[in-house]
Amino acid sequence: MIWRCDLVPQYEKYKVELHEAIERVLSSGRYILSNEVLQFEKEFAEYLDVKYAIGVANGTDAITLSLMMLDIGKGDEVITTPFTAIPTVSAIIDAGAKPVFVDVDPETFLIDLYNVKAAITKNTKAILPVHIFGNVVDIQDLKNKVGDIPIIEDACQAHGSMIRENKTGSMGDIGAFSFYPTKNLGAYGDGGMIVTNNQELAEKAKLLRMYGMVDYNHIVVNGINSRLDELQAAILRIKLKYLDEMNKKRNYIAERYISHLDKNYFDHQFISAEVYSNYHVFVTKINRNRDGLIKYLETQDIQTNVYYYMPIHLQEANKFLHYKKGDFPNAEKICEQVIALPLYPELKEEVQFFIIDTINNYYNIKYDR
Repeated sequence: MIWRCDLVPQYEKYKVELHEAIERVLSSGRYILSNEVLQFEKEFAEYLDVKYAIGVANGTDAITLSLMMLDIGKGDEVITTPFTAIPTVSAIIDAGAKPVFVDVDPETFLIDLYNVKAAITKNTKAILPVHIFGNVVDIQDLKNKVGDIPIIEDACQAHGSMIRENKTGSMGDIGAFSFYPTKNLGAYGDGGMIVTNNQELAEKAKLLRMYGMVDYNHIVVNGINSRLDELQAAILRIKLKYLDEMNKKRNYIAERYISHLDKNYFDHQFISAEVYSNYHVFVTKINRNRDGLIKYLETQDIQTNVYYYMPIHLQEANKFLHYKKGDFPNAEKICEQVIALPLYPELKEEVQFFIIDTINNYYNIKYDR
């Protein structure tokens, strides 16, 4: 089977270093918020060129805690995109706030910055743009449009992505990252990170991730339990050293798809010349029968995914927001067309060309030109 994302080759490649790191943690007897987390926080902050990084349990918590750091809760509104992974919006709701959606650009799949200002009300307390699939929202342009409203970057899919040499997560007031195993920088379990250049916010994040405790007998705010553990931090420290190299390989693979897939049938996500995408996933739009292709590829042992079958505003759980079909036509149309093809740094060139040829042959036979 050719998996959409195969994690085993990466493990095999770095196995010796990973096992040494795991053994180091197990032998230390210290498993929660100790040296590995501290060192990884320092190294990740240096990688992004930010002042502070705070390890948390997962990417969803990274967003929820970011909202809590800004005292956002009941009655507050957070503007975001309906074309994103479910956790982006789950985090807003978990914080007690109301998500307010703005449609996306049909080519970049990113939140349409020209329409954000119109969505702002007296209750708007933050903007939560998503760097979807590794493409990058122009945060400086967003700042120019929204003024002093805090910006929380959902960079959970964008480790190492850049715009004008600025890495995602480093440009807003707060950046949120996920280290879910399939991410470009992935743990062997859950993990997340909050980053900021604001010392006061960083100190609040550290309190909130640990119940609000200043010591084992006193709390000063009501927080939660959301800690990046030592084992995952040690693993991530190894992988961080190779992140740029792995992202470069992802770009080579994406370029082959763009160059060789039949252009009569595919419309690829537009990446600006100012942007370096980490190609967390290679998502492209199909202008023919998507489901037929998916079923055919399954018969050829090629796995694909759809990100996403349904925009967030149409999910049953979000009926209370009172959105309806047609409110965000670009997001809805994209969901009908997108497909994610196999992409991971270790995907061999000959395997990728087998995938490309299989897809092209299917369409050229089915829709004989």
